[in-house]
Amino acid sequence: MNMSEARLTKLHTWFRLAWVSGIVFGLLVFLAPIVPPAAADSAGATISAGTGPVAVAVNPVTNKIYVANWLSANVTVIDGSDNSTATVAAGTGPEAVAVNPDTNKIYVANFSTDNVTVIDGTDHSAATVTAGTWPQAVAVNPVTNKIYVANSGSDNVTVIDGTDNSTATVAAGTWPFAVAVNPVTNKI
Repeated sequence: MNMSEARLTKLHTWFRLAWVSGIVFGLLVFLAPIVPPAAADSAGATISAGTGPVAVAVNPVTNKIYVANWLSANVTVIDGSDNSTATVAAGTGPEAVAVNPDTNKIYVANFSTDNVTVIDGTDHSAATVTAGTWPQAVAVNPVTNKIYVANSGSDNVTVIDGTDNSTATVAAGTWPFAVAVNPVTNKI
């Protein structure tokens, strides 16, 4: 990683921390007085994850929760039935996570290693798929079994075919860092 990439990575990390802090502060200051005490949710348990958790996804079919841990370069797998955990190695800087509940595959965008870790939800085995530069977001279309990865450093989207992990690239605008899928219309 050259100096400008290192600076951008640091800048990205500080931007993310400032953004999240601002949202949390805003929610605490402005929304807390609005929610009546009877309507407030309560935490059932506190579960340890890796260092620097930044993203979470749920497989409603298996009742498993996947937490991407930026600083520890791994994913914490939480079993929703008993809150037990397992850890799966990922690339450096796991930034986003998405689940295909139909195939029980989990996709983790690794910002610093320009790849996606594909986790098999059955046995936690993992494979690596090359993405563009600085992948920041991932979304799944379970109907087509296609996975879309927004690559902010290369201004494109990597499309992964979930059947064999082959890839294609689609050009995007400058610095794409979010992606969403409509499985009904197959529009991304």
